[in-house]
Amino acid sequence: GTTLKEIYKCMGQTLAVRGGVNPQFGDKNDEEFAIFEPGHEVINVDTVTKKGLLRAKKLKLVQSGKVDLIVTSGSLNFAIEHLYDNSHKGRLLALFRHPVERLVSQFYYRHMAISDDLEWKESDIVHWAENVVEEEQINLLVKTLVGLDRKSAFITEEDMSVAILTMRQKIVIGLTEEMEESIHRFNFFMGINEAEENKSECMNQYFGHGIKKDNSNPHPMVEEGSLAWEAIAKRNEFDIRLYKAIVEQFHEQTGIIESYAKAARDREVAVAADEMQEQIGEIQNEMKTLLSKILQ
Repeated sequence: GTTLKEIYKCMGQTLAVRGGVNPQFGDKNDEEFAIFEPGHEVINVDTVTKKGLLRAKKLKLVQSGKVDLIVTSGSLNFAIEHLYDNSHKGRLLALFRHPVERLVSQFYYRHMAISDDLEWKESDIVHWAENVVEEEQINLLVKTLVGLDRKSAFITEEDMSVAILTMRQKIVIGLTEEMEESIHRFNFFMGINEAEENKSECMNQYFGHGIKKDNSNPHPMVEEGSLAWEAIAKRNEFDIRLYKAIVEQFHEQTGIIESYAKAARDREVAVAADEMQEQIGEIQNEMKTLLSKILQ
């Protein structure tokens, strides 16, 4: 999510993120919104924790119209239920990462937090996957989409069906492995015109030719099929199945989004044609008026 947030900060979008209540930014006002710029425009709410979301609801974050993008995780259903209403609806955009890659990144992030040594043994990550990783990180995708307790180890096939249905019916899919295409899709649904100079510059900054895409948490790769990969995948069976459905949906949405984009372009052309016809009519009327004055 870090790259996504950085892209939209670059584009000048006002974000609601957890960091919005970070004390270092100095705004502790609990009774009203404030937009400040710790390098970008952020609104002073926390949209990740339930406490923060309830405060955002109290202050009518969505209804205020002050924010372009609300970033949340973990409390997805809670956020939807408390922030939106029938008169103020949003578009749910989600950026998904392969469950094994997410946990590998987490392993190295925690490793780096206590050591600068990037050397590792496969047995270390296998042991971590089998014995150490917290239950709340296991099958996290399914738990998030269904609204299950993260600490619960119990997931049913019915939960799996609900997760897949929610994903297919409610979410514009993005994939970290298809980041540029995902951002293009998000931009379309957010009404962002990439042809505008500052938006174009931001896209080129992150996706331009020759730009090296660095992981915000660089670490050695774990190969699919390795002992480490299999150890993580075994404990995340539901998430692996869900992610396969997510990738399929990403590709299925391609045609749908392209048809939306074409319809939007056709509308723009139609509007332009109508405006041109209107201008021609005005010119013709002016010519008639001028001609009548000449004939007088």
